[in-house]
Parts: sequence; structure tokens; C-alpha cells
Amino acid sequence: MMLAQDDDLVLDACGEKQSAVAFPHKAHEGVGPCSTCHHTQEDLVAGGEAETCVSCHLNPEDAATPDCSQMSTSKNPYHKSCVGCHKEQGKGPTKCTECHPKG
Repeated sequence: MMLAQDDDLVLDACGEKQSAVAFPHKAHEGVGPCSTCHHTQEDLVAGGEAETCVSCHLNPEDAATPDCSQMSTSKNPYHKSCVGCHKEQGKGPTKCTECHPKG
């Protein structure tokens, strides 16, 4: 997936029980290198070909791989990574409806 750093994404591939999540990519560019989030692509640079999270985390073949269809904050990879980072940084949404607006 080609992605400019200022593109916003809609994360909706895993959501059957919750609404889609608007993800402001540009707001996250100071988090660290691309591999901070794109953890399987150590050499990824801005504008590079990024693998989507769901390519591994939607119905994973390996039982040890977190499944994004799980709503649990301890099992869903978005919840673990995103909410964990937001709590660690002391900024960003951490509650369900802050990411998943009620429709």
C-alpha cells in the first residue's frame, strides 16, 4: 500500500462489532521510525510500500499472532499497540468511543 505521510486512513477491516477508526497518519510521524508500527518492515521509509496490519492480524494462521477481530484490550493488536502507546505517551485516545464513534 503506497501511503503519503499526510494521508488519513480508515481502519475498518477488523470491525464487525465496533465502528471504523479514523487514523491520522501524519499525526503519528513523530512516534519513531516507520517500523515502530510496521513492525515486520524494519527498512520501511516514508512513501514506501507498507504492509497492512490486517495482512497478518485478520484471521492469523499462527495462533500466537494477535487477532484484530478480538475486542479485548489484551488480545487485539491495535488495542495493545495503539492504546498502550497512547497511555505511555500520556496523549491520544484510550477509551473505546474515543476511537470508535457511536453511529
